Amino acid sequence: MSNQYVRAGGWRIDLDQVPAAIKIFNDALEDINDLVPDSHVAKEIRPMGDDHVSQTLAKQVSERHLGGRGAIWALTQLQGELTKAVSTLEAAQRHYRKIEDANRSSISGK
Repeated sequence: MSNQYVRAGGWRIDLDQVPAAIKIFNDALEDINDLVPDSHVAKEIRPMGDDHVSQTLAKQVSERHLGGRGAIWALTQLQGELTKAVSTLEAAQRHYRKIEDANRSSISGK
């Protein structure tokens, strides 16, 4: 585990884990991209049961997290955050590779 890290969105990722994080985020983006075409019909969270607690919980979660905007809005927001995180991680990865290459060159005398 590295003592150096990159901040991407709300995540703090060890430099050693950046390639794995990029893959995880890209995989999540693929899943989201598959969901987006069908999400325009999802306007709210559906209750898991017909009981009062399930219906109330579903209503409150829909209002709090979707704000009446529907699943497409939530997926679009998540898509944007993950895309920014991937871009940040890829930029950090390129930056640290440049530094490592420069260090190797200066050590080997090239």
